[in-house]
Amino acid sequence: MKKAFLLGFAFFIIVIVFFAWYLKASIYWSLGTTTVHQPTDYAEFTVGKTTGKEITYVAIGDSLTAGVGVASYRESYPYLIAEHLAGTSTKVHLKPYAVPGVRSSYVLSNFIDQVIKSKPDVVTLLIGVNDIHGKISVTQFSENYTKILTELTTNTNATVYVINLPYIGTPDLISLPYRSYFDWRTRVYNNEIQKLAAAFNVTYIDLYSAHEPTALNNQYYAADFFHPNAVGYKLWADTIYDYFSH
Repeated sequence: MKKAFLLGFAFFIIVIVFFAWYLKASIYWSLGTTTVHQPTDYAEFTVGKTTGKEITYVAIGDSLTAGVGVASYRESYPYLIAEHLAGTSTKVHLKPYAVPGVRSSYVLSNFIDQVIKSKPDVVTLLIGVNDIHGKISVTQFSENYTKILTELTTNTNATVYVINLPYIGTPDLISLPYRSYFDWRTRVYNNEIQKLAAAFNVTYIDLYSAHEPTALNNQYYAADFFHPNAVGYKLWADTIYDYFSH
């Protein structure tokens, strides 16, 4: 009787582990079957036509900052923010430092020196989604993020805005219970980002809460159900820029 119980329990555990693995793997299978590309016009831009005030805006991040999901970088959230900043009287030099798939460690080792050399006036930082998918511990992520903010606040005169991580991925892509796990991990990372923003006295932008009502709605996503489309990025840009005047 005891042996039968142990065998049954072991089988149950194996089924649960396999099911969890299957749900997690399904995310990557789904992403692999529908490809969306970085905009072909991804580059540095000058936004605004004035010969008066000029500022340099640097956007740091991964595919979400590289504009994956839209055809033109002019539909990405950094470009839309640059337009907001330009208004009618400012020329904005937009310099995006963003590569799809990168994590916080990549930003630290590959972008920071370039960002410092660009002498930015405004910096936005949105990084961490790939750390979550890559099973990077919160402790390691926090160490990387701390070093990034140390460099930005010590070696530039920029106004720094840190953007927390939105939940991304529709039910057509990420099934329960993994969707709940991914959302929980996102909130854990965001708590760490918020604490670090306070410690470094930089503006914390709560994109997660603003995006929550639309996070599971297909109409805000590109064909892969993961990256935003033009409508989604427009919502992000408007939310982010609202914090610039706080």
